[in-house]
Amino acid sequence: MKKIAILYPYFGSLPEWFPLFFETLKMNPSITFIFYSDCDFAKFQAPNVKVKNLSFNEYITFVNSKIEFNFNPHNAYKICDIRPLFGKIHFEDIKKFDFYGYGDIDLIFGNIREFYTEQLLNKYDVFSTHIDRLSGHFSLFRNNKLNREIYNYIGGFKEKIENQYLVGVDEIFYYNTYIKYINTIANKNSFFTYFYKILNKIPKMYLKEQYTTPFTKFPWIDGSLNSNQPDTWFYKDGEITNNRDGNRKFMYLHFMNFKSSKYRFDRTIAPWEGKRKICYAEPKDMRTGIVIDSSGIKKV
Repeated sequence: MKKIAILYPYFGSLPEWFPLFFETLKMNPSITFIFYSDCDFAKFQAPNVKVKNLSFNEYITFVNSKIEFNFNPHNAYKICDIRPLFGKIHFEDIKKFDFYGYGDIDLIFGNIREFYTEQLLNKYDVFSTHIDRLSGHFSLFRNNKLNREIYNYIGGFKEKIENQYLVGVDEIFYYNTYIKYINTIANKNSFFTYFYKILNKIPKMYLKEQYTTPFTKFPWIDGSLNSNQPDTWFYKDGEITNNRDGNRKFMYLHFMNFKSSKYRFDRTIAPWEGKRKICYAEPKDMRTGIVIDSSGIKKV
């Protein structure tokens, strides 16, 4: 079985739903999740979860010791921009793994390996849960030299990294770099292309829409848009479903547009925005079932 490590630099306070998120990490025992954090993980321990305790400033010092740029972020959100560097920065932690990746914590996972099977892991080198970009909330990369160093092909990367504020390198810019790299090789003479194929220097990308994030301008399975997309979701014992798509299971549910109106392009208000409390379920409830809807997260 291919070994997978998911990297989570996270600083500040843990969100209200973190116990539920953590429970879904435990439900993926064959995947290792590595946190770099100043948060208290005393209550959150599992064999497949590793925690490296350090402050935000200590982490930034560590990052700068590994890269050739001056990384001086305005806040922790800027860390998203150095995700293309994770293979380089955290090489010592991932060197024994076949794949490494990153993700967000405003979600709950289903069974990841049910969607990224061993057959797919053998065939592809880069995985995204969107078809048109690398997903910031969950992407996966084969642990090879090309993936660890492809950041060198991102246009204006030094300026983007040294900008103190978030640029958004980890999605469209990162995706476009892979596409440009692949197309450049394809446009060269056939012998050159064949040579690169032999050396496995043409990354194979698995870009499949997993429908993890409702309430967006991108069409849902049934073609619906924005607020017309599924609004009631269920988690039970490792499986995620919703009230619209029958027995179809999902890799994860991303809470982004439940909790914030920023990316609700029809200008509707996110139902959790401004609420003092939205989580009324505990990890033990996830065995019998929880519901995620406009009122929050609660047990069945």
